[in-house]
Parts: sequence; structure tokens; C-alpha cells
Amino acid sequence: MLGRGFLLGVAVGCVLGVYVAPHVGRPTLGMGNVSRSILAQVDEAPAVPEKGTWPTDDRAKTQLFALSEWDLNRHGNGSTVSVERCMQIADLEIACELSAQLKWIGGETQIKAVFQEEGGDWKTIAAKNR
Repeated sequence: MLGRGFLLGVAVGCVLGVYVAPHVGRPTLGMGNVSRSILAQVDEAPAVPEKGTWPTDDRAKTQLFALSEWDLNRHGNGSTVSVERCMQIADLEIACELSAQLKWIGGETQIKAVFQEEGGDWKTIAAKNR
């Protein structure tokens, strides 16, 4: 049924498997440092800045209206924007989830916005409603 070549291949494979298995988890010469540095970058969680460093609700509202070219004087009084949470995405940039109740839209709108720090203040550089 099974040829001698097949059985010999299975035997050699088993012997190699028993010999190689204990060495599989060990880093090879020079590759250990690379694999550890790559894993360190992959396992890093994005930094979550403290709430005190986030843009204020008023700043987020002003910047959102400016970016969208909405008239703040006309529609700003009946509208509210609150910063729900933020995450650091670059040295001077954070991505935030905003909750907005805009005067001309019924209900609450969820918005994702990217803020860039400029001179100690935050400027909205991108926004998208969810």
C-alpha cells in the first residue's frame, strides 16, 4: 500500500520535527532584536491625552463652524458641540469624537474631527459626520 519512500519520508520528518521543535521559539542570531522592535511598535496602544489638554467644547464648536463655513453668528446660538473623547494620532494632532446638536438639524449628530495644535490652541483640520 504505502511505499518504502513514503514511510522513510514520514520517519525522517518525525525525527526532524522532534529535533527542530525545541528551537522554534528561540530567536535566531540577529533576528531577535528585529522581531522585538517590530512587536514593540505593534503592541503600542495609541496615547490618550488627558481631558484637560483636549479642545474645549466652545473651541470645537468655533472650529467646526469655521471649517464647514457655517455662519456662527446666525446658527451658533442654538447649537452645541461637546468633545466626547480624543486620541493622540501624531505629535501635534488628535482625533476626537464630537457630539453636536445643530440648530438647523433635528437630533444629535456624531462627528469625527482631527485637531492640530497651533500656538497652544487647537485648529480643526478635518471633520466628518458619522
